[in-house]
Amino acid sequence: MEALVFREQGIARIERIPDPEPQADQVLVKVAATGVCHTDLDILHGRYLCAYPVVPGHEIAGTVVAKGASVQGVAVGARVAVDPLIPCGHCRACLAKRPSLCANLKGYGATTNGGFAPYMTVAAANVHSVGDLPFHVAALAEPFACVMHGIARARVRPGMRVLVFGAGPIGLMMMLGLQTRGVGDVTMVDLESSRCQRALELGAAAAVDGRDLQPEALGDGFDMVVDCTGVAEVAGRMPAFARDGATILFFGVCAPSARIALSPYEVFRRELVLIGSHAVSDNLPDSIAVLEKLGPKAEALVSHRLPLEEIARQMISPLKTGTMKIQYDAAA
Repeated sequence: MEALVFREQGIARIERIPDPEPQADQVLVKVAATGVCHTDLDILHGRYLCAYPVVPGHEIAGTVVAKGASVQGVAVGARVAVDPLIPCGHCRACLAKRPSLCANLKGYGATTNGGFAPYMTVAAANVHSVGDLPFHVAALAEPFACVMHGIARARVRPGMRVLVFGAGPIGLMMMLGLQTRGVGDVTMVDLESSRCQRALELGAAAAVDGRDLQPEALGDGFDMVVDCTGVAEVAGRMPAFARDGATILFFGVCAPSARIALSPYEVFRRELVLIGSHAVSDNLPDSIAVLEKLGPKAEALVSHRLPLEEIARQMISPLKTGTMKIQYDAAA
């Protein structure tokens, strides 16, 4: 079969690779849709956990078409989404049921072949039924699971006033996830007017231009401030927009070498709560349930559904503006 392969750092191309065959505890998934994530670009350029050569793609939905001899509880024909994490199961984090912090973490699309291919093999424990969800919506299950894990870590409460920096796909998923947890007062910040408009259409209380934005312009502060941009300068400004006692969630993926300046005294005196959130955490079923509730709102997050050749071009020269979630569509 032909697949997108990251042959080595900076090299992405369509190659012919052997058809995968499931081992005893695996299923064979016919891929229907796989989302492009910024993490894929980090993997391509050696900035994230990876093992070359590898087929990237970790936001995956498709159909089980075969299964290994020992697989039970997963039927051929099942429509599924894939949890991409492959934790070791025996380190301290795994024993504490925190798989995203596994000391020996591996993952589909990073260290093991992922979803930018017609077929992939997956551990049966890593697939979850998506019912009748359209596949392009079901492929949002993994990023939504990341969002819902962050919301859970932040101990979100109904009625909070929340500010989210970044109204791209992840920022809007954060807003929609907050809405499902009873948070209706969400203000979105972005540099693109089209993204601000989409945020308003999806239920944002307000959507504002981030250029030269000052805290006083947004009232008396927020109970929770979230960065979904991955821009260190933005992340460093979050305390200025927070009320005393607020939660600050670092969700966007900043460069590993990036640094910000925080005042320990301010964190102490204002009783600020700083939270980090990384990846999914055995919560894809929760994410799928959220997608089922959102219906058409979730579909609005996908702007491009492309064949594999176009996805390969996106890896080398990504679209910069006017996009939401870009996906590989096996039927395109």
